[in-house]
Amino acid sequence: MTDAQGDTKTPHRIKNVLAVDNDAIMLKFLSKILEKAGLHVKTASDGVSAIDVLESYTPDLFFIDLVMPNIDGRSLCRIIRSRKAFKTTPIVIISAIAAEESFDTVSLGANVCIAKVAFTEMETIITKFLDDPSLLWEPSLGNRVLGADALAPRNITNELLTINRHFRIMLDSISNGIIELDQNKRIIYANPAALSFFSMTAETMLGKNISQLFPVTSDVPLETMINPPDIQKQSERQSIQSTIQERIFNISVVASGASRETQVIVMEDITQRETSKLKLIEANNKLEVLARIDGLTSVSNRRHFDDLLPQEWGRMRREKGELALLICDVDYFKPYNDTYGHLEGDACLRRIAQAIDNSLQRPSDIVARYGGDEFVVLLPHTNLDGALHLAAEIHAQVNQLKIKHKQSPIADWVTVTIGACSGFPDETLPEYKFIWLADKALYEAKLKGRNRAEGKAWPSSGMVA
Repeated sequence: MTDAQGDTKTPHRIKNVLAVDNDAIMLKFLSKILEKAGLHVKTASDGVSAIDVLESYTPDLFFIDLVMPNIDGRSLCRIIRSRKAFKTTPIVIISAIAAEESFDTVSLGANVCIAKVAFTEMETIITKFLDDPSLLWEPSLGNRVLGADALAPRNITNELLTINRHFRIMLDSISNGIIELDQNKRIIYANPAALSFFSMTAETMLGKNISQLFPVTSDVPLETMINPPDIQKQSERQSIQSTIQERIFNISVVASGASRETQVIVMEDITQRETSKLKLIEANNKLEVLARIDGLTSVSNRRHFDDLLPQEWGRMRREKGELALLICDVDYFKPYNDTYGHLEGDACLRRIAQAIDNSLQRPSDIVARYGGDEFVVLLPHTNLDGALHLAAEIHAQVNQLKIKHKQSPIADWVTVTIGACSGFPDETLPEYKFIWLADKALYEAKLKGRNRAEGKAWPSSGMVA
């Protein structure tokens, strides 16, 4: 004998039977026949209930209806066959649509299909198998529908089956994942997209509680959407984002059916969209950074300084802190450019900018190219003594570079002159006057021979130049 899978088997003795059908009269009919044959019978009215029965009951024979609520007969057959304990257990399909819809019994893992005809005729067919269980493994019965000759095709059934086929084709074709839940939040349907999202088969997913699939990773957990505090708001489509197996999904829940007992979860894979969005944000951030950087020297540019000065001005005013500013001017830079060329001039500015930047000790201290051969340094919470101390460090760093400058009348290498100022930002010291003060100090340093620093403190700071 061969079973539905094509393996040679010795028919086993039948003691326990599980009958699954949503028709209570059909279940009563089957129970009567099976119990009359001395068998122990358990029944289930749908696929989910059948799965629960199998947790504590091991049938030797199944009778399964094809059309049932929640998990249908086709899916239930495959779930049963996926379990090691039932690889060879005979399955008998009982079908009311056998005359209208042809299907491959063997592909479902079933042994025999019996049409739902008159009870007397069905009893004759079933009794024949109970009297001789070996017939359940008869290969010639594999894809036949026993009793089908007594059925006449019904137009209304044909129409419903056609609609159902079209519906299934659409669900199987869409890229969104569709998962349907029963009133107990058990999964009773999942389309191919949903199965692929979780790398699961229908046999392993159907019957699970939805909480076994979704992690709680959002501000509005899925559990709240499935069980809303206000049942009237359940029709309002909410959505959350969740990451599953490194893919990002937009997940929404809607009630289905007039009774609102079943719900449908719609999963939209937005990984590509979110990844593109993150890349765009990253690109914009890079552009924003580049927009603040001087292309030649790689320190902040004039635009960034102009944005930063009022910010620091306002912060020091709120914190009642002192602000200092340095203006660094490269001495005799035009003669340097004329002598060594613009490429060497650019290299010189890059090295000086790096030397100034290396002198800074705090993240809040900012150096920017102010224009041409001038650099500014903004120093929050710094008094004039601190600014002049930094100016001395900048002089030391620049002098160590020993950039040859044979046209300089004050040294054999490139030097800088620095004007420093400090003050407490308030109504008496506007921003423009703050820069003017540093410029004035720079002018005095140039008058005194260059390659030096001079400082000015705003009188309201209590300090003098």
